[in-house]
Amino acid sequence: MGLLSWIIMGLVTGFASRYFFPGRPGGLVATLVLAVVGALIGGYISVFFDYGTLAAIEPRALLIALAGALLMVLVVKKLKI
Repeated sequence: MGLLSWIIMGLVTGFASRYFFPGRPGGLVATLVLAVVGALIGGYISVFFDYGTLAAIEPRALLIALAGALLMVLVVKKLKI
């Protein structure tokens, strides 16, 4: 359930990013993929530091997944990839 929540968090972040930064090249799909990848990386980092598991929804793990998604989208936006 935790893994699914990270993916959903990434999708929500991707849609929000697309809404707030509409001029970014690459399209909606690229933004969603970047956000989901960032959320998965953040989620796995939270598992590594024992803040959550793949099977349960933990608030700290969700926050770290959200931070990973935002960081991934913002870094790509700043690098203009």
